[in-house]
Parts: sequence; C-alpha cells; structure tokens
Amino acid sequence: MDTFIWPFMLLLLPLPFLVRRFLRPSVIDNETGVEALRAPFFQRATRLGLVSTSSASGGSWLLLTLGWICLVVAGMRPVTVGEAVVLPQEARNMMLAIDVSGSMAASDFDTQGRQITRLDMVKRVADDFIKNRSGDRIGLVLFGTEAYVYAPLSLDTETLRQLFSEVGVGIAGDMTAIGDALALAVENTASVPANSRIIILLSDGKSNAGVVSVSEAVALAQKHQAKVYTVGMGSDARSYQDFFGLPVLTSGGELDEETLKEIATATGGQYFRAKSTADLKTIYDTIDALETTPDESHELRPQKELFYLPLTAALIFLGLVFIKRRCR
Repeated sequence: MDTFIWPFMLLLLPLPFLVRRFLRPSVIDNETGVEALRAPFFQRATRLGLVSTSSASGGSWLLLTLGWICLVVAGMRPVTVGEAVVLPQEARNMMLAIDVSGSMAASDFDTQGRQITRLDMVKRVADDFIKNRSGDRIGLVLFGTEAYVYAPLSLDTETLRQLFSEVGVGIAGDMTAIGDALALAVENTASVPANSRIIILLSDGKSNAGVVSVSEAVALAQKHQAKVYTVGMGSDARSYQDFFGLPVLTSGGELDEETLKEIATATGGQYFRAKSTADLKTIYDTIDALETTPDESHELRPQKELFYLPLTAALIFLGLVFIKRRCR
C-alpha cells in the first residue's frame, strides 16, 4: 500500500463518536431512562440480531470500532503504485480521407495479373501502411456525395484496419465532396499538436458535391496548420481483356489534378499521381518516410487497487458482531 487516492476520507473517522456525543436522541424511554434514535425498521432489525435493546458489551463496541476504521480506510482507496512506464514520445497524427464514390469501382489496377478495383487497391496498400503505424494515431474520413468520420484518431490500428476492410464503393454516394472531406479531416486533427497534423487525401475525381468549397477547406487547413498530402487515383486510358477475353477500355476519369496540387501546395504538403499499383505503393512509402513529430512525453505508473482488503476486514468485524448478538 503506497498511497491513498482519497485521503480526505480520513475526516470521516470520528463521525460515529461525534454523532453519539452531540446528536440529541429522538426517543427517551421514561421507564428505563434509555436514550435512543427513532428507527422505523427497529423491530425488524432487532429480530435479525442487528441491534440489541440492551447496552452493547465492550467486545461489540471494539468490533464495531474496528469495522468502522476499516470502512474508512477502504473509502480512502489505498493503492500500490508500480514502476513508471514511459509511453512513446514521438507520434504522427494522420487522418486518411479516402474517396469511396462510384468511380472507385473502376477496375484499372492489377495485382498478380488480376484486375481489381481502385478501392480494393487502396485498401490493400493502406492496410500495410496502417499496420506499420505502431505508436501513431490514425483516423479515417470517407467521402462521396457526403463526407463522414468513419474512425476518429486512435492508436487502435487493428480496429481501423478491420473497419476499412469492410468499406464498399458508393456507401457515401456517387459524387465527390472533396471540400467537405478535407474540412472534416482538419476539424478532427484540431486537438493534436499543430506540428503533427497530417492529412492524406485520396481521390479519383473532381469536387462536385458538398457544402464546403475546396478553397474554404484549404483556408481551414491553413488556419489549423494541417499539412495535406494529396493523391490522384486512376490510370490513364488503356484497354485490357476481361474474364471472357473481350476488350475493355478504361479512362482516366475526371481526375482534377490541378485542384489536388493546389491543396497540397497551399498547405505545405505534396501531390502524388497513382497510375499503377507500384505508384500507389511508392506514394505510401514516401509518406511513411515523413519525420516523426515530437509529442508530449507521458509517464504511466500502473496502480493496483487495494480497497477490497480493508473492506473485507470490515465485513468480517461486522459479521462477528452479528454472530455474537445472535448467539446470546
């Protein structure tokens, strides 16, 4: 037992003696002259042996006193404190803003000779990226016609990976609200140190939905000193054969590279173009190489609660009083 969390509870120790000394009795038996407090449950408590109509013996008073002392000690919350554990002093705070609009269903990425959708490719690469973020706080914003926080900033990267693996194309609508997504990501990094606010925004289209314009979102990012890395997703127009051997023509879509470049430049970040699986992996590796930002150091001293020990002793003393009175 190293310390007490609520030492002020010690002030309650003389309470029963003060009550007995200064509180006037409610009932005086005129025949015996015995003073007592009025209790509506007195008869029932007497039958159970919890109280006695006669004066308590010295042994009972001693047990009651010891029981009260143990209750007060339990109320003071005794704890034993372990050795200090230093938490990681460096961390990144990253919000991933991922486009999940209908165009992300385009199958213009390949892996191991098999065509997969843009979103599936992002999920695969981002999964490796998140998995290596031990000690970093990462959150996820999904956007289409609407933008919403899918996962707030957290150290729990395992849960984030599981949640992201379940994301489907079009769950936020088929349009692209880049401004809303960026503003939402910035707002969710506002509580972390200014020099560690990093946003990675990935899209394959141009902003055509939402209530916040891109310029307004950029101004908000500048105000909160958030660094934004933008990724333009999608391959150039090309053709390939589908499962049945039929030719399929893919297009680069409506990717607005100029807007993504402006966002990155205005916030001190960089713009990347992902035309292939290799490009996307390289981009995440580049972002992964960002210097860690010193965060406030923290020490954790694990505490083990010991209140149950004096509480158990108090119950034993009170139990002995009960047994003693029942055996009379």
